[in-house]
Amino acid sequence: MTAPKKEHQEKIADVRNALADAIEKARYYDETTVLTSRGKRVAVLVGMDFYERALEALGEERVLVTSSD
Repeated sequence: MTAPKKEHQEKIADVRNALADAIEKARYYDETTVLTSRGKRVAVLVGMDFYERALEALGEERVLVTSSD
């Protein structure tokens, strides 16, 4: 059995001001940050390893979308 993963909950405005910290938690410590807006959980910042495992487990593939200038 694996240990529970740490989950942080932050307002979007707060994460915007400290984005590097949230990315560091996901990238190096495998900790998620749940973004909230007006008290509602709206998105999650996770590390790439977790994201890729989730896609694989769900049988989904990603398609890279680039912005057209």
